[in-house]
Amino acid sequence: MAFRRLAVVIAVLVLIGAVPATAPAALDSEEFEECLLGLINEDRTAHGAGELAMAYDRNDEVRAFSQKMAGEGDLRHMTSAERSPILPGGTFTWGENVAWHSSPYLPGCATIHSMFMNSSGHRANILSSNKEFVALGVYIGSNGTWVTELFFNSSSYEAPGASGDGTFWDDDGSIFEEAIEKVAAAGISKGCNPPTNNRYCPNDHLTRGQMAAMLTRALNLTATDGTDFIDDNTSVFEDDINKLAAAGITKGCNPPANDHFCPYAAVTRGQMAAFLARALDL
Repeated sequence: MAFRRLAVVIAVLVLIGAVPATAPAALDSEEFEECLLGLINEDRTAHGAGELAMAYDRNDEVRAFSQKMAGEGDLRHMTSAERSPILPGGTFTWGENVAWHSSPYLPGCATIHSMFMNSSGHRANILSSNKEFVALGVYIGSNGTWVTELFFNSSSYEAPGASGDGTFWDDDGSIFEEAIEKVAAAGISKGCNPPTNNRYCPNDHLTRGQMAAMLTRALNLTATDGTDFIDDNTSVFEDDINKLAAAGITKGCNPPANDHFCPYAAVTRGQMAAFLARALDL
């Protein structure tokens, strides 16, 4: 379907409402959502509003709506029928921001967030003192970056992490939960959604950067030797990567030059075998 005519490559829509008393290099989607949450709460704190809790258990549904907009090529708000199943019972107020940017390769979320903050309606949703929760859904596709922010308050809802078993709320019932708790207790894993880190993302694939951090913590590596790959400067794991290289556990991802580490690429089982063999001196 053709895009709705837009005067600029960035577009937003804002909607606020109430529910009768009876009745969240280019970031991936989850990283983008965490980035938005951080900037939202920075601005709320600066304006005297309390921080919002992420409704992680609603993000998938909100993200699915952003994907639906991308498929339709149409920036729009949810219909009541689309929104009602997402909002939890006891919801008495909500607000919705949506945005589209033509680029699917945004290096961060600041452009989208600044655009929201420079629009009075979107800004009001973000800074609203009667909202306590936000579900964020970002879809990144070939036709751009699509963002939905669903703010709400509820008399009965508790954000994931407020209850549940163990360190992380999203591994309850996983066959790996016991192992996950052990690596968390040993300080090897700190979670997958910094700075909150109340999720482990047990079904996600591991990136090379994340693997570097886990091996560095597990082996208590501290030394560096001046190795500096040219593609990890924006990675939060750069220091871990450098320590892994100094220990001889990684040689890079582009032999024979080996001046790249590919921190955002997934780790294959073959690569992991090489890392472990070097780490354990096998």
